[in-house]
Amino acid sequence: MRIVTLLLALALSLPLALPDDSPAADRTGKAPVRKPFGLDQRVPWTTSRVKGSPEPAAPYRTEVAFPRLPGFAQPLDLSSAPGSNRLFVAERYGKIYSFPNHPQADRADLVLDLQKTIYGFTFHPKFGQNGYMYVTYLIDPEKTLPNGTRVSRFQVSRDNPPRCDRSSEQVIFEWPSGGHNGGCLKFGPDGYLYIATGDGSGIADELQTGQDVSDLLSSILRIDVDRPDPGKTYGVPKDNPFVNLPGVRPEIWAYGVRQPWRMSFDRVKGDLWAGEVGQDLWEMVLRIERGGNYGWSVTEGSHPFRPERKKGPTPILPPVVEHPHSDFRSLTGGFVYHGQRLPELAGA
Repeated sequence: MRIVTLLLALALSLPLALPDDSPAADRTGKAPVRKPFGLDQRVPWTTSRVKGSPEPAAPYRTEVAFPRLPGFAQPLDLSSAPGSNRLFVAERYGKIYSFPNHPQADRADLVLDLQKTIYGFTFHPKFGQNGYMYVTYLIDPEKTLPNGTRVSRFQVSRDNPPRCDRSSEQVIFEWPSGGHNGGCLKFGPDGYLYIATGDGSGIADELQTGQDVSDLLSSILRIDVDRPDPGKTYGVPKDNPFVNLPGVRPEIWAYGVRQPWRMSFDRVKGDLWAGEVGQDLWEMVLRIERGGNYGWSVTEGSHPFRPERKKGPTPILPPVVEHPHSDFRSLTGGFVYHGQRLPELAGA
C-alpha cells in the first residue's frame, strides 16, 4: 500500500518538476513579445472612398406599395374587383379584406369571415352588376374528404366598404381534398371559370391521378357558371376537349399537373400561364393549352419521374421554363407584364 501511494505521489509531482517550455513565458517569467506576421503586418486602409459591393447592382428592387396599411396574417391571394377601386386580400385562415387602391390607404375592412382555410378567390366579370365573388376553401383541413375542396359563390354588398353575408353562399363545385388541393380561380377572356386542382396526395402522386382523366384531380378545369346544366350549379362548355370521350370528366381543360398553385391570364394575348410546384428536382412554368398534358407523374417537367406509369390520352407537353431546386424552390405563379412603368419588361 505504501509503494502504491509513493508511486502515485511521484507521478503527481513529476509535471511540476519539468521545465516550462511553453511560449507564454521565457526563463525570466515574462511573456515573449509577439511579432506581427501575415495579415497583421498590413497597414489598415482607412482612407478608402469606395462604396457598395463588388457584385453588380440588382436591376430592380421591390417597394412597399401600401406603407401605411397594417399587415395581414398569411395572405394567400390578392385581386381587384371589376368596377371597384378597392383591392381584396384573402388570408389563409378564412378572412377576406378590402382596402382602397391608393398608396396612402391605412385601413383594411373585413369583407368575409369564412372561418375556413381559403386557397383562392376571384370576382365575376360582371361583378359591378351582380356582386358575385367566388372562393375556394377547405371544409376541414385536418381530413381527407371526397368533396373536401369547395368553390362557392358569395354575394358582396354595394356598401362602402363592401361586406359579404355568409348566408348568401351558393356551392358551385367540389373535388377531393388531401395533400395538393390547388384552388386557384380565374375567369378567362371567354367568360368561363378556370379552376386549378392538385394531385390530392402528399408525395410522388401516390394516388396515380396525374394521368387519370376519369377524375378531377391534377387538372385545370373549365366550367360555365352563368349557364348551368340541368340539375347542376354549373355547365360544361361544349368546346371543352374531352366532352365526348367516354369515362373522361368533361370539365377537364388540361391535366398532368402536380400542384398548379397560381395561374393567370395574359390580359393582352389571352394565354393562360401556371406556376407548377415540382416534387424532387424541378420547378416549371406552363402555358396551359386546350387538352394539354403536362406529364405528371410520368415526368417532372421535361425529365422522367415514373416513366413506367400509364399515360393519358394526349401527348405530354414540355414546360416553357424550368428551374432546378438548386436555383430555388416552389415556383408558385406570376403575371405577364404589360405596364408602362418598366417598358423593358413588356411581355415578360
